[in-house]
Amino acid sequence: MDPGKNVSHGMELLALLSVLFLLFISSGCTTTGQTQASVAGTVTGDYTAGPVYVVALDADRYGPPDIRVMETGEHPEQSEYVTAFTALAAPGAFRIEGLPAGNYTLYAWADTDDNGWIDHAAYRDPTGWHSSGERLGPGTISLAQGDSLRDVGIRLVAPSAYPAELNISVGEGGGRLTVMKGRPVLQLYGTPDERAYAMGYLAGPQIKDWIEYVLLETFYPSAEEYDDIFIPYLKAHMTGVLAGRGDEFDAVIDGMEARGVDLYSDALGRNLTREDILAENAYSFLLYFRLYGLAMGDLNLGNNSVQDGGLSPHLCSSAIAWGNRTENDELGGGVIHGKNMDGETDLRKVTVNSLLIVASEPPAGSGQKRVVGFDWPGFIGTFNGMNEDGLVLVPHSSPSVPAWNETDLLPYVLLYMDTLRGESSVDGAWEYWQTMNRTRTGGHNAGVSMPYLNSSGSAAVCFEADSYGGAERKAGFIEPGDPFSLIITNNFYQYQGANPEAVSKVHGYHETIEPGDYRYLAMLDLFNQYEEEDRTIGTPEMIALMQVASTSEEYQGITEYTFIAYPDRGAFAVATEDLVNHTLDAPFAPFTRYSFEEVFG
Repeated sequence: MDPGKNVSHGMELLALLSVLFLLFISSGCTTTGQTQASVAGTVTGDYTAGPVYVVALDADRYGPPDIRVMETGEHPEQSEYVTAFTALAAPGAFRIEGLPAGNYTLYAWADTDDNGWIDHAAYRDPTGWHSSGERLGPGTISLAQGDSLRDVGIRLVAPSAYPAELNISVGEGGGRLTVMKGRPVLQLYGTPDERAYAMGYLAGPQIKDWIEYVLLETFYPSAEEYDDIFIPYLKAHMTGVLAGRGDEFDAVIDGMEARGVDLYSDALGRNLTREDILAENAYSFLLYFRLYGLAMGDLNLGNNSVQDGGLSPHLCSSAIAWGNRTENDELGGGVIHGKNMDGETDLRKVTVNSLLIVASEPPAGSGQKRVVGFDWPGFIGTFNGMNEDGLVLVPHSSPSVPAWNETDLLPYVLLYMDTLRGESSVDGAWEYWQTMNRTRTGGHNAGVSMPYLNSSGSAAVCFEADSYGGAERKAGFIEPGDPFSLIITNNFYQYQGANPEAVSKVHGYHETIEPGDYRYLAMLDLFNQYEEEDRTIGTPEMIALMQVASTSEEYQGITEYTFIAYPDRGAFAVATEDLVNHTLDAPFAPFTRYSFEEVFG
């Protein structure tokens, strides 16, 4: 027997097996190896290079949060979440075979540099899915044994990344979009209308993306219902906002148009308008509208809503420490205020890629204060902000049914901005909240802090508030029992409701810390541990508090950014979900620190 022939035959056999393996991979693989059902269709959309993967996930077991986890691993098409997949050289026709009977979600991406990962940073790898019915988000297909579903469409989308530098002048004002320490910073100055126009011009493509891919696709997945129910409700019940801020919303749209942004929304089948900018600024109210108004039926609209009860009113966490708790070389007894922003986690990563540090400066002599906000493009108000005097406000949803019939509803992001523009202290902020002549949009816990070392001795508080009233919860009212620390999550511990039914029907008030208050308890345990160890709190300890809050029994993997304020030092730090290293929860990612003045430079 010729050994050379054996080697030759062996090499031929190996080559044949390799070809068969590649054919197997490209036609799909399953956990069972049996062909039971199949699905076929076409992938279209944004594409530059690299193979395209289409995966089928068991929709009864896995939802969008699991897709987020799937994407953090190398070769996600081979992960435990995937029942079967197919690989294409480029967008085009696909077919997945060997699917057991069941319900499936079809998800796709282009691996632009063919590195085996899904790279969301700056939207490098476009992603997409099959939608069904009215829903804009991932839909479900149902397959019986032997089914062969055809003509399934998947569109890959790569939203718009920010340019490195862009400027605009508007009257006596204008703005600049730049990058500082690796993060996008939007500087705005001038009158409210000038600042709004500059925002629309500088961040126009990203505003459109936020409306289409976050507001609609993620949180209001029926465009028809959004237009037929939600927008008319806002126009009828936020009349004061439209009268007082409508010109700003128009200016945003005008700035977008001047930039050359196509205002036509494929999802809505119309151009974007001022009402869509209002809807974006009313985003937190949208959650209550869907959850309490539609899914719970509290609005009694009698419609066949596609909304479900899958939304949670329990989002965001804060920890604040000062005085004896922070008596160390770093803080010297000053305030440190940590905040996790949870839940705005869209599959396209728009809330991460588009997060802005917004440095906003009103005209000289206006009597208004400069504000730095940590916000998304299109927000006239602010979610998390600090003003030039060191006053800090951060939000947390808290269950209380809104006053649906009022016509003067004011979104919290606008209330936060108005407070920061005009007030310097915790007491001043609370007085403003008590005397404002508008109705707040449901339940909210506001974490409010200010400099502690300026001889005022003013401590941080939580404004527990809803549409009907509120209360200031101060340190020591509930654990931790010392006068120098405060924990805030998503229910009331002091305020029982000026309209008790609005709170009680959604269990918004907790007389004590309950076993299900997971994030509160996780942070409380760590506060107590620090006390037992006689350990003061600085930045590392605050980061650890934010980490335990973002990975509690309640949820994990949904903290898109974390903000730490240092009011006494006029500084802050921010971390976002790490899209490069595939770290989902922001407090586990690197923090970048800035001074307040620095971001205006």
